[in-house]
Amino acid sequence: MGFNKMLSTAYRVATLMIVAGFVMLCQPVSLFLFSFGFPVLLIGVILFMILDHIPEKPVTEEDI
Repeated sequence: MGFNKMLSTAYRVATLMIVAGFVMLCQPVSLFLFSFGFPVLLIGVILFMILDHIPEKPVTEEDI
């Protein structure tokens, strides 16, 4: 698995954590989910910000 593919997967994980945290905060059913909504959202945002500062490696002919 190449570096750019791992970076793309990490972006997907961060985005899913942000969406999951937002949904957990907006649902009215479970207090357990609500109480863990903000930490999940915060971790997703921090992960996204960290990943945003990592440059992608250029694609070479060997990668194709």
